[in-house]
Amino acid sequence: MAESIVFLNGLFMPLPLARVSVTDRGFSYGDGLFETMRSYQGKIFRLEAHLERLYQSLDLIYLSVSMTPGEMKTVVGETLLKNRQSNCMIRLTVSRGEQSAGFHIDPDAAPTLVIIVRPMEELPEDWYEHGIDISLFPETAQKVGGFSRSIKSCNFLNNILIREQAQRRNSTEGILMDDRGRVTEGTTSNIFIVKQGTLMTPEINEHILPGITRQAVLDIALLKGIPVARQTITPEDIYHAEEVFITNSRIEILPVRRADEKTIGDGNPGPITRLLHEEFLKIVEGRN
Repeated sequence: MAESIVFLNGLFMPLPLARVSVTDRGFSYGDGLFETMRSYQGKIFRLEAHLERLYQSLDLIYLSVSMTPGEMKTVVGETLLKNRQSNCMIRLTVSRGEQSAGFHIDPDAAPTLVIIVRPMEELPEDWYEHGIDISLFPETAQKVGGFSRSIKSCNFLNNILIREQAQRRNSTEGILMDDRGRVTEGTTSNIFIVKQGTLMTPEINEHILPGITRQAVLDIALLKGIPVARQTITPEDIYHAEEVFITNSRIEILPVRRADEKTIGDGNPGPITRLLHEEFLKIVEGRN
């Protein structure tokens, strides 16, 4: 397999040569943002939506880049072409760049921009046929002070540790809860449940990232006439749901069979979950 070609601060180079300074604030403080995107047959799914979310978040953290969203779209496309990959994952990272020690933000410092393309590693088919297990973690949802919605920050330690704890419980994903006992999202995913034929998901707030695949699911539900509710979800709602699934760019729509060792429905992916995934695949495969 050919070596990955990375875009780093205006230059294309092989992955082993792509290096960032130890004084970069992305390394020092996790001071930056990232987007993870998926390409199907050479076309990046909802690239514009990913970039819109990125630029909205850049404004929120007082970080500006010299590229317009249109120019960024072009560079992402060029990076994908240079890697000669049609089905792959693309990660775009923007950090505050090299600055002196301390929390003070230097507005004149150049940000660091990195785009990495990696081949798509297929997930086990069994996950989609039979579902996965999840574990819930009370009082683990975090937020950035003063923000009304979550951002995709490079500071991901909390999620990394919760994912590790979930896997030590033999779960695939950990689900975060806030200090009021409300379900928020997974460590890398959004969560949905189905109750009495209604598709439910937590409403976007300071703890919940507005996922791109999440929105795609809501769009499909609207087209298919599936009732949707954005509302508070509790652990009991999950335990007694007819269906549960999680979403993100990599996993698409992944059914859940057990939550905290409690079987969801009859323990198999439900009809609405399957319908939504089938319709999603039609979209990304150009059949819809």
